[in-house]
Amino acid sequence: MRDLNTGFFVKDDFPRQPVPLVDRRGWILIALVWIGYGTDLVGASLGVYLASGMAVKDALISIWVANLIMGIIGGLLSYIGGSTGLSTAMISRFVFGEIGSRILSIALFIMLLGFFGIEAGLFGDSAQYILQAVFGVEFSGHWLAVIGALLMTLTATFGYFVIERLSSVAVPLMLFLLSGLIGKIAAHSSDQWLFIGPESGMVITMGSAISLVVGSWIGICVVSPDIARWAKSKKAAFLSGFFGLLIGNSMMMSAAVIMARITGSDDVIQVMIGVGWGAWAAVILILAQWTTNDNLLYSGGLSMSNIFRSVPKFMLTLGIGLFGTLLTYLKFVDSLVQFVGILAVVFAPVAAIYLVEFFLLNRTRFLFAFIQNKQVAPIYWTSMFSWIAAAIVGLVTMPTVEGGFELFTITGAPGLDAFLVAALLHFLVGKSVQKLSKKQTEEGVANA
Repeated sequence: MRDLNTGFFVKDDFPRQPVPLVDRRGWILIALVWIGYGTDLVGASLGVYLASGMAVKDALISIWVANLIMGIIGGLLSYIGGSTGLSTAMISRFVFGEIGSRILSIALFIMLLGFFGIEAGLFGDSAQYILQAVFGVEFSGHWLAVIGALLMTLTATFGYFVIERLSSVAVPLMLFLLSGLIGKIAAHSSDQWLFIGPESGMVITMGSAISLVVGSWIGICVVSPDIARWAKSKKAAFLSGFFGLLIGNSMMMSAAVIMARITGSDDVIQVMIGVGWGAWAAVILILAQWTTNDNLLYSGGLSMSNIFRSVPKFMLTLGIGLFGTLLTYLKFVDSLVQFVGILAVVFAPVAAIYLVEFFLLNRTRFLFAFIQNKQVAPIYWTSMFSWIAAAIVGLVTMPTVEGGFELFTITGAPGLDAFLVAALLHFLVGKSVQKLSKKQTEEGVANA
């Protein structure tokens, strides 16, 4: 195991090269990082929404089926990360080319920065409520968001190993506290809450719920290799991504569904305070948002390392965190919420294109030697075409209230629509290009 205090700023998370085998980790430690990533208030909000339109049993089934799908997708993307030892931004060179990867890295940075600001804002609002309701302390939620963002930036700057250690402590504690909270609430309630439908009159089908859950995270799933690159084997990488996404995404959503239905409240923090768990609510809130935002900044630093290739990653991560904190202070992030949602849909096809390229089309290209020997093309046009075309499909199926055009629907989740279209389109285009290239080569040999 590497000593955190030795040569940290020299190695700096290996942002532009494969993680050496001596620094690789077991899958359980990496899965804990993913679980911490997926445990946040955004997931809780989605769980509350599902509870408003479904019986708890149906909502829980939908959440776990959706995250089983996400676990498979994330596991396969993690397999690529474990196989190459490279970050998402570096892998994008094999898929989109040198110039194409920089375009993707810029867009990925904007999306991650936006999510960082949104999560920091949620942290500030919830922390303000807890301080007032539990401790009788009045403090600006805006300033709490800024303070939280600064503190999260400090830990993220020290890279993956600090994030891993934070997650190894925070995740088991969060699992224990959430399980205890649900048990306490359920023990004082009728067993019928599991089957009774919602009182709001709104009905959400299981198909729609599954699509919503998958669509909400498939954009972030693109950065799976950033974490899985630390796995000591390809199998470990897959297991960490699969179980990390399955448990991490499902945990907070499921807890929110159960708590919202039993108590009738649409605010998870209020529920915790209402049952006398005010101090523990603060602990869960801090740990959940901290682990999520540290991962967002970590991936953001890796993305920018692909653009500014001579700047140390820790400096880029620090700069991103400070910039995100400034946007939080200026409340600029509030105007980016819809834009970040659009970017999440735009990024969904990237995950599909990665998978098709690696598993079905051009696996031999995914070698670090191609980068070292400058054999990567400026742009791989087939990938760029598939990305743009699928992203357009996602936007035209996206509701107008979310910034899309809403011309038609496929699955009901624009992110999932874009992912599926990208997978099919890129496979067909890629195979056609391969056949054409093979035919031209054979004709050239015949004419020689």
